[in-house]
Amino acid sequence: MSDATAGHLGPGTAARTGGILAPLVLLTLLSGVIDAVGMLGLGHVFVANMTGNLVLVGLGLAGSPDSSLTGALVALGGFLCGALLVRHAAPRRTGHRKLLGGCAALEAALFTAATSVWSHGAGPGPGPALVPVLLCAVALGTQNAVVKRIGVPGVTTTVMTSTLTGLIANRPEERTSSTARRQALSVVTLVTGAALGAAAVRLAGPRWTLALVTALAVAAAVACVRRGPAPSPAPREPDRIALER
Repeated sequence: MSDATAGHLGPGTAARTGGILAPLVLLTLLSGVIDAVGMLGLGHVFVANMTGNLVLVGLGLAGSPDSSLTGALVALGGFLCGALLVRHAAPRRTGHRKLLGGCAALEAALFTAATSVWSHGAGPGPGPALVPVLLCAVALGTQNAVVKRIGVPGVTTTVMTSTLTGLIANRPEERTSSTARRQALSVVTLVTGAALGAAAVRLAGPRWTLALVTALAVAAAVACVRRGPAPSPAPREPDRIALER
């Protein structure tokens, strides 16, 4: 959905998205928390921000002692697997709330599994906790793919480089006030999540912070289940053959 379309919706944007802005904000908070866990408790890797992992791969290939090449590659692989899962397994005609709710429920299951693995042998060590990293990265890969498919303007839940660019660089006529508000909210929410995750890791450890991440995923899934206006179908381009006729 383009920003121009969003502008016509104005305050009724929630009707277009089926009332999923609240769970999207929860998932943005989750992204900040889980990356704090990855950096501080799972071996200095990202599980939501793949741009950071690409940089870590480059550092690892150059022999930097401060980066984990293995951990970054495992996270990248898990993330891609999660995105492929959505591509091949998620029905295209599924409603937005149902699709996002199913994604959040799957994330909660994966985070629960990661917490269990951490509790049974993948504790602190010299390297990354590869199995928890893999499970969490699969969860965030599914999240990013689903959020991209839904396409709410100004909300990505993880990709803040493009969000910041759009917030600052776009001219007023190129964006809507509602999109700008959502972009600003996304940035603030991600930073808040990272701070919350860092504090939780320091005070309670990665295991209990992973439990917090699981709770956020469950809350997002529950928020998608609540009744709300059904999303209207996204505008589609006219068939090219029909135009030719």
